[in-house]
Amino acid sequence: MNGWSWRPPWGRALSGTVGAAALLAGARLGGPRNRLLWACALLPDAALLYGIASAPTFDPLPPYAVRPYNVLHSPGVPLILFGAARALRLPELNVAACGWLAHIAVDRAFGYGPRAADGSRL
Repeated sequence: MNGWSWRPPWGRALSGTVGAAALLAGARLGGPRNRLLWACALLPDAALLYGIASAPTFDPLPPYAVRPYNVLHSPGVPLILFGAARALRLPELNVAACGWLAHIAVDRAFGYGPRAADGSRL
């Protein structure tokens, strides 16, 4: 999970650019008020709701919520959605993938990457 570098300034700038581009692409494909786009842009944080016991800071995240958080914030999820969109010829899945990718990229632009096993930020 450490393949996406978000710590250096160039990594954050690249992540912000990817996030903005994904959001714009999703809005162009599905429309700016597309519910699927915005739902998928928020869905990765469902893991934070699962770890609500650590609110309001979510740092560290409870250990039981780390795996769901890391899975939902993995670039593999939007890649799977893009692949499924192509294989199944469902353009709506491209919109979902754009929203999901935008969320992950914007998180990384602000310095939120995968979590360590104890719930702390890496």
